[in-house]
Amino acid sequence: MSNTATIAAEKEIVDGRRARGYRTRLKVIEALLDLVADGNVRPTAQAIAARAGVALRTVYHHFEDVEALRRLALELDMERHFEILSPIDVNLPVAERIATVAHQCRQLFEAVTPIRRATLFDQHSSKEMAEGIAIATKTRADHVTSAFAPELRRRGDETGATTDAVILVSSWVAWEYMRTMLGRTPAAAEAIVIASLSALLSEDGSTPPKSN
Repeated sequence: MSNTATIAAEKEIVDGRRARGYRTRLKVIEALLDLVADGNVRPTAQAIAARAGVALRTVYHHFEDVEALRRLALELDMERHFEILSPIDVNLPVAERIATVAHQCRQLFEAVTPIRRATLFDQHSSKEMAEGIAIATKTRADHVTSAFAPELRRRGDETGATTDAVILVSSWVAWEYMRTMLGRTPAAAEAIVIASLSALLSEDGSTPPKSN
């Protein structure tokens, strides 16, 4: 075999190993996401390995610890669902934009809540986790405030209080409070977001029709 052929064969072997490694990592991450979706908020490495159908040592071969695995699972889940936050035309009536933002929040938060709950404690002990959550939070906040840029500009909002209020009522933290502490259904929580944003942004504070 020529040197060129040998190099090509070795590269194919390396690429194959990398592909298998990627598939294994993804299988383990998916196992964690499945477990938290089933209600096991803090699954052990053993439980994750069993769900993924791999040996426990495989989990630790690919991930430093379960905390690192949760962080990657959060990143993957966020990446998959952030497309829900599609751009909103600021020329649409404010009531329509409010209803759209509220519905987007419902779809996004209901999708990511299981893994978000699983990482609640990590964000206080892990700098990497805190940074990842901060980036996701800013992405969502920027999306919401851009949707209501005309209204926020008209109000001046010198102190930033209205902007902060808009970000707060459309946040996952507020959604989790409504769903868990108040026991509201997704539809009811969405209606609360609509009412809150309407009070903050509508010229007359009226509430737009409920979205489907």
